[in-house]
Amino acid sequence: MNSNPKIFFKFIPIVSLFSLFSFCNQANAINLDGSNSAAGVLLNVVLPNIIGVQVIPEGLPRLSSNIMYDAGNTYIDLSFSEQSSVNENFTMAIESYTTVSSPSFVGYNTFTLPANTGTYSVGFALNADDDNCLDRAGDKFSFRITKDSTGDSFVYDVTVKDGDFCIFESSAKTLAQLDGLGAMDDHCKNLASAKGLPRNPAYYKAMVGALSAAYGDRNPGETLSSTSFFRTNKRYVRKRGDGTWVKVFSVSGVWPPSSDFDNPLIDSGQYWTGMHSGWGRMDSNTCLNGSESWTNTTGSSSGNLGTSSIVTGDAAYTTLSSCDATLALPFICVYSPD
Repeated sequence: MNSNPKIFFKFIPIVSLFSLFSFCNQANAINLDGSNSAAGVLLNVVLPNIIGVQVIPEGLPRLSSNIMYDAGNTYIDLSFSEQSSVNENFTMAIESYTTVSSPSFVGYNTFTLPANTGTYSVGFALNADDDNCLDRAGDKFSFRITKDSTGDSFVYDVTVKDGDFCIFESSAKTLAQLDGLGAMDDHCKNLASAKGLPRNPAYYKAMVGALSAAYGDRNPGETLSSTSFFRTNKRYVRKRGDGTWVKVFSVSGVWPPSSDFDNPLIDSGQYWTGMHSGWGRMDSNTCLNGSESWTNTTGSSSGNLGTSSIVTGDAAYTTLSSCDATLALPFICVYSPD
């Protein structure tokens, strides 16, 4: 026999290493949080070097999100796995970017993490690079966080997505075809998906005043908040019939704005709104049938209309129509996350 036990044992580490690479190639998540055991040392030190994983040094945070948005400010939480008994100072710096404008920090590029604290919020600002709501492939930036007391630092990579909110008009419908707020919202969702618009199509909603026991009342003119129909510090954009994109308006501070829109909500014509000129819901003019707006198709009820105008009030209300009219008009769909 030519077998040599010593040679056989020499092959064991090699075979094990091939098994390890085979395991890694399955793209399964690997827990790098090893213990003080020899296996833990292998996972935390040797394995990351082999497969190119960068390990965040102890004392530096993990990000609550690695996605940022332009056309406004994005805030994320820095989560620290260990808490210090004393205040710790940190410095941040933008390392590189592929965005049109240079990203910057909201406020200072330094911060102090108070003693016995595990999270800290920081913000990033990016100007809009266009007037559409479409993501640009490859937009990203990197920033470094350095812990002043130790000099430890780490470079974090984040993806940048378009921060504009999109507006578009629905297909024309008569009152008999509207079928209430739920059906109108579903129409917006389906159109957003068909148009290939970014973000979750489920968050596109009908920009109409409505009372609805089934789906919740809606008032696009409500006071700005983190859950209102329109959002502060956001730009709203749309695609015109000629294929070009335009900014419609920006929301900052109060809603509706006192100044005119940059462009009308649609190219031309009228649309269902159910609102008065101050953008508040006008309950009696939402084709109300009991507890559900936009379901009454009789001549005893009316629905308010807005028109393609840069005048803020006219965009919400210029006239009304009887709910039994055969008039076919669109309504406005707006991205409005829950």
